[in-house]
Amino acid sequence: MTKMKSHRASKFFLFAAALLCGGFAADAATYYVSQSTGNDTAAGTAATTAWKTLTKASSIEYKPGDSILLKKGDTWNEELTPKGSGTPEKPILISSYGQGNKPIIDREDFKQDRTGIRLDNKGGYKIVGIEFARCMTGIYAEYAKGAPTQKYLWIEDCYFRDSLLYGHYEDYPKRKIGLGVCLFSWETDKKIVMQDIMVKNCVFRRLASGFWTNSPDNFNKNASFVYNFANLNFENCLFEEGYQWQLGIRGVIKGSVKNCVTHDVGRGFRSFNGVAGAMFFRCKDWIFEDSEWGYVDIGLGSGDGEAFDFEGNCNDMIMRNCNFHDTDGPGFLLCCYASDGHPNMGIIMENCVINAKSKRPIQPRVRAAIINTTDWTEATWNKCRFYLSKGEGIMAVMDREKDKRSTFKDCFVKDLSAACSSPKHPAKLTEIAAAAGASGPTFLLDFGRPVSINEFKLKEDPASGISRYIIEYWDDKKSQWMSCFNGMNIGGDFVAAIVPRTTSKARLRVIANSKEKAVLTAFDAHNDPLGDALNVARGAETPNRAGK
Repeated sequence: MTKMKSHRASKFFLFAAALLCGGFAADAATYYVSQSTGNDTAAGTAATTAWKTLTKASSIEYKPGDSILLKKGDTWNEELTPKGSGTPEKPILISSYGQGNKPIIDREDFKQDRTGIRLDNKGGYKIVGIEFARCMTGIYAEYAKGAPTQKYLWIEDCYFRDSLLYGHYEDYPKRKIGLGVCLFSWETDKKIVMQDIMVKNCVFRRLASGFWTNSPDNFNKNASFVYNFANLNFENCLFEEGYQWQLGIRGVIKGSVKNCVTHDVGRGFRSFNGVAGAMFFRCKDWIFEDSEWGYVDIGLGSGDGEAFDFEGNCNDMIMRNCNFHDTDGPGFLLCCYASDGHPNMGIIMENCVINAKSKRPIQPRVRAAIINTTDWTEATWNKCRFYLSKGEGIMAVMDREKDKRSTFKDCFVKDLSAACSSPKHPAKLTEIAAAAGASGPTFLLDFGRPVSINEFKLKEDPASGISRYIIEYWDDKKSQWMSCFNGMNIGGDFVAAIVPRTTSKARLRVIANSKEKAVLTAFDAHNDPLGDALNVARGAETPNRAGK
């Protein structure tokens, strides 16, 4: 009798455990799709019986843990619209199989409203290793008003490229702008429609904008503090050769940007409402670390031209070890009037470098590293370094108020012309032949011991035409090369100021070269004096210093 009770108890606990884990689900299925060898009348459950079209792959209901694999080297001009949702524990995987290059969804005409992958009111998806070309939107996820909260979207090792459509988008989602990814919410209440989103190791190149979160209110001043998305994270992503905000993030509570680079934005383009490397509006509780925004251009006469824009109603945003450099406008814009009456509050900048150069004023006769639309904005700058070019100020405030909320603690200001004035670190310089993915050589500096670096001095031979390069330092703890500066067009003497690093070696990789040879006459590393101390207590005026 005791043994029978024990057996019954064991069966009960096994049954209960199964219920807690979602029931006795069938084994996850894997489906294969090959445009080159597939057949839509086949089973689709093996590489030898693959389907042919994304239309067929969009016709069945997928279950948590299922996989949709596209054959490497194949191309589709179709939209994939999978049915069903996964879970964070058992996401539906969209990835690849076979050998060769990433499978491509190429919609061939980005001026048509064509999407690569579309998710409607869905969560629990992991998209890995797919290329999206000439789509108006590569991945488009839409969430209806009143729909239940969805969880988990993971996008990794994807390439989004060539969608430069740009038009007025006040009536979005009648889509008029080329995007890599857009998460769109119809929810107007203070409700999360999608949360737990990771974007990792992705490249966004030649897009009007890279990644958007959006809603019909867009810049509605009456929608303050409405967050429809939560926990959005970017890691090791590159945004390059884009037109406007490569991160256009609205209405997101909690997120991060880590080890990301935004480079070469706005060139050859005219925006009706300004260019910035990134624009955040109505966001809260974000962390930005070890990231870079550089070479932001006003192109054919666009406004602004800053590296980064907190557009308004952004609270509790922390930036650490970030670099903002080489912009037509300011390095940083703190705005609240254009989109929202609420200032940005709790902005904390730690150990960041601002080397904007500010080639043009954002207002008549005003050039500054920071443009602050109002003293109401609350920003604290801790241990940051400001490099000022000739005639450029530290901070310009457009609308002065009695309550001044800007604070500078243990910061330093330095004329750019005084950079690299200390002796360079002795180093062995070696030129290495072009590596895979580069069109020019690599120049290696070996210091023979760990040294601290905060500036590099570069000079190029007149016969050379380096148009794109990356400076990297060796991270001993991680045993890998880490990016510290992304540059363009060296020409004569050039200073690349970086977030201070300690390393035993550094290298410059030539990515693009417009002439036959890439020749550096100087690649010097310095640990230069920091400049003049800058400390401004809350309520005090920021010194009106200009670079010489």
